[in-house]
Amino acid sequence: MEARALPLLLLICVVSVCQAQNQPPAAPAPVAPAPAAPRSTQPPAPDYPDPRTLTFGVFFFDPALAATGPNLVTGSTSPDNETLDNLGKARPGSGGVEVSLPITRTGSLHFESLLAKGDGNQTTTVVTDVFGVTYPVGTALVPQYQIFASKFYLDDLLFPHKFPVAKFRLKSLWEFQYIHMKNTIDAPALNTASSSDTAIGTKQIFLPTFGIAAEYALAPHVLFRVDASGFGIPGHSNIWDGDVSLSYRHGSWEVLAGGKALHFKSSGTQTEYVTDTVTGVFIGLRWHWSL
Repeated sequence: MEARALPLLLLICVVSVCQAQNQPPAAPAPVAPAPAAPRSTQPPAPDYPDPRTLTFGVFFFDPALAATGPNLVTGSTSPDNETLDNLGKARPGSGGVEVSLPITRTGSLHFESLLAKGDGNQTTTVVTDVFGVTYPVGTALVPQYQIFASKFYLDDLLFPHKFPVAKFRLKSLWEFQYIHMKNTIDAPALNTASSSDTAIGTKQIFLPTFGIAAEYALAPHVLFRVDASGFGIPGHSNIWDGDVSLSYRHGSWEVLAGGKALHFKSSGTQTEYVTDTVTGVFIGLRWHWSL
């Protein structure tokens, strides 16, 4: 009896092992997903500390730092003396306007104009021919003039070219400048009811100028800026100018103050040419309009 049971037990064991091998493997235990990284609650930093806007500005310029006034100088084509030095210092009360508009992420277009006036007194020491009017020796003259200077330029970020902008940055200046100077030379002692010895002439300069500006943000709303530009043609006309300013912005308004210098010379190939360096201090106010 026991001998017969042994083969039966072996058969049951073999069948059990085969069934165990044919069963599919157990499904792996589910793996819990990794926790999502917490989202930052800080908004992305803006490109510039203050928003870039369409800006309108006015400024008052006092040319008190200029030591002398414009000079009228004999040109290379003149057969006689056309020189009158120091036509008179510019008067306080000069001023100008400015407009700027951002056009790319790095650059903005600017327009600026300045009007300055001045007058003086002098007596001729030699026979002088000015704008076609001849004044004998010893003639008392009363020169008057006005200078209209304007420039249109692109201000573009140069270094470092990254965002948000660094506290210190350099900008390239690509400009076109126009200067118009009107001169009126009067001789009161020679004027009579039937004749006038007033000489009137104008000089104009059109030139591209190129420069660089350095800015440093002392605080999010306080900016220190220095810029300079210029260009000239040897023997002809030239222009250079420069500004240094400190500005504070609060909301839509910005106040600024600093110093300004402008030098120009018209073409020396004419009968006479004008040259001057105007320097002074200014204060200004800007209004920003968000686009």
